[in-house]
Amino acid sequence: MSLPELDTVIDWTTVSTSERMRYAVAKLVTTYGYPVNAAAGIVGNLFAESAIIPNRIEGSAVTTPMRARDFANQVRTCTATEIMNRDVKAKRGPKLGGVGLAQWTFRTRRAGLFAHRFNGTVLGANVLFDMDAQLDFLEFELGQSFPSLRELLRGADVALNKASDEVVYQFERPGAILDSNGKALPRGNARVQAVFRTRRGFAQQSLAAFQDAQPRP
Repeated sequence: MSLPELDTVIDWTTVSTSERMRYAVAKLVTTYGYPVNAAAGIVGNLFAESAIIPNRIEGSAVTTPMRARDFANQVRTCTATEIMNRDVKAKRGPKLGGVGLAQWTFRTRRAGLFAHRFNGTVLGANVLFDMDAQLDFLEFELGQSFPSLRELLRGADVALNKASDEVVYQFERPGAILDSNGKALPRGNARVQAVFRTRRGFAQQSLAAFQDAQPRP
């Protein structure tokens, strides 16, 4: 199956999980030069965060990615502009901050997504509908803020599980692996190991989705 063309907006909720995984892995491999294991490790983490739905916001369902609770605790569908301009002090927009493929939440990283220049254009709120632009921002973040992780992921012999573990531990850092002070728990901690196991499974699923679409010899 060929990659979808992104010259029009795609409703990724109508695309199968395996195809979303395959598309993202293929883009990381062909456009950014990541080894397949690294790409699958990244995409497995993206699946855990957003189900690889670029316009998904925190607290939403896969089928209604822009529908979640607002600051009045009402469940409603937010516009892309409301999501971009979320304001905690003014209590505008979705109640929870996570957004996009990686569920970017931290204020500066979230703002960076909407300010990212892709193919010469800052998409602003429209970045929510562009899978390629978000993958490009992920690559930009790795290069700018996580160079050691990026170097590890670009190693030709990187193992799938290693890639998956390091992406969640260094890049994603979900609450499940943090202590009460917001610091990462040791890798051997039971909670961290449980997250590693789950995300390794998604990484393996992503790898299989990519490999299943490759031409047979």
